[in-house]
Amino acid sequence: MSHSHSAAQATDISPVFDVITLWPHRSLSQRGFTILLLILGTLAVAIGLGFFLLGAWPVIGFMGLELLVLYAAFRLNYRDSKASEQLLIHANGLDLIRISPAGKQNRTSFASHWLRAELIPQKGKRKTLALRHHHDSFEIGAFLPPAEKKKIQSLINERIEAARSRA
Repeated sequence: MSHSHSAAQATDISPVFDVITLWPHRSLSQRGFTILLLILGTLAVAIGLGFFLLGAWPVIGFMGLELLVLYAAFRLNYRDSKASEQLLIHANGLDLIRISPAGKQNRTSFASHWLRAELIPQKGKRKTLALRHHHDSFEIGAFLPPAEKKKIQSLINERIEAARSRA
């Protein structure tokens, strides 16, 4: 089911000029995760066996618990990687579609007047990438690393300007 919230309604519908999709980066593939878990499991069994032979048999349970916690953390991480944000850029504005890890979509529409992507400084060196429309600001790409945020900001602004010029 799709929910819609409009920051500023475009006066008429225009064709989509460009689509930018943002998603969290995951450097470890599913196969890599399986290999990592097998290696750590083998190490845990070897170390646990050593402790068992020394008479410290309860260590085996804790090593198994560590593997279970590691497995659960990776599963949560992979689930969260299913989230994404799509920016549909058209001559009259932009539609932001946020897709949750469960697949639920939330759509926000912005008119092209006054619309810009900006990097907003926060405490420390962290910057927030946001769509700014008049005085409203909507954070996007929170999961992106700082270098990517700067590239995406420039790309969004270029594409918005190109779509406006086609109007």
